[in-house]
Amino acid sequence: MRGTVDLHSFVGILSEILTLVGLIIGGILFVIGLAVRGISGHWVKTDAVIAASATGTVIRWFDDLGDVHECPAATQETHQLAPGSDVVLWFRRRTPDRCRTHDPDLDGKGLRLTGLVLLGLGVVAGIIGIALMFL
Repeated sequence: MRGTVDLHSFVGILSEILTLVGLIIGGILFVIGLAVRGISGHWVKTDAVIAASATGTVIRWFDDLGDVHECPAATQETHQLAPGSDVVLWFRRRTPDRCRTHDPDLDGKGLRLTGLVLLGLGVVAGIIGIALMFL
């Protein structure tokens, strides 16, 4: 004889599982995404220019103190740009020779977004589970 599970019990079990998975895994992913963003540190946005030098194509920019810095133009965003082209650049104040051409706000964004979606799913499933107790 097979046991049958009615719809109320099935939805209750499913909501418990989704609540646990959503809150635990979602919370972990969100915290990891925040940590990735925090570890990347503070970057300063500036305008830079692609230039030709004896070592090849480089990116040159001014820091806050007016000093000129450069790094190789080897990133995906700058690889095909001609000398004289403008590019948006981010650098660190403590180590201004370190730069990047992609937005640092995107660091960990996928983890944070996935974490928020799972947290939302966990909260909704928890509310459904609580509502099912009164039905």
